[in-house]
Amino acid sequence: MKCKALVTDIDGTLTVSRDTYELSLEALSALRVLRNAGVRVAIATANGLDYAMSISRYIGVSSVIAENGCIVHVDGATYELCREIRRDEVIKTALSTGLVRESEQNRCRKYDLAFQPLVNAEVAVKALRSALGDEFSVTYSGYAIHVRPKGFDKGTGLRFLCNKWRISCELVAVVGDSEVDAPMLRLGWGIAVGNADEEAKMAARITVEGPSGLGFAEAVELVLSGMACSD
Repeated sequence: MKCKALVTDIDGTLTVSRDTYELSLEALSALRVLRNAGVRVAIATANGLDYAMSISRYIGVSSVIAENGCIVHVDGATYELCREIRRDEVIKTALSTGLVRESEQNRCRKYDLAFQPLVNAEVAVKALRSALGDEFSVTYSGYAIHVRPKGFDKGTGLRFLCNKWRISCELVAVVGDSEVDAPMLRLGWGIAVGNADEEAKMAARITVEGPSGLGFAEAVELVLSGMACSD
């Protein structure tokens, strides 16, 4: 086995599909096998830290990258990587476009704010980028539009986590499905699930056949067989 650790997205990767929040039994079973084999595991999500920590507790994972790389929890400590934003101003500006509604999760978010598109997601993303300017990154995960300080992403969180683990990111398998996963897929040994966005597939080293949770189970097989984290 060449991989020292695995970092995975949740929504669309550990779930049954990209259209549900229901966790895949196949993914959870594969995750347990991986942990029992001694591989370190972390989840990397666009969700807020409280939500991510709740999920991690029930699936037996202790390390978390939350808010698209803005917050990392590892070895019992929480680190905030992103710079402060003017939350109320950002929310007001985003809502003024009339193309999004605010996510209820924003009550638990500090740096990465989420919005649900009321029109085509690409149209809404373009409008928010224009309204908010170059200070912010605006991306769509397939579940929500995310606004956060520019220069921070899941790759930022992964690099920080690798440093804490004292592991080269090239020896960390990374599994994801969407545009927001692309930075960490490029930095680690990226594996895209079969129904991933084109941006995620292009960033990954390999794309497995199975969708979402089934694809994650395939990715775990690659790790356990020693095929991942190799040239």
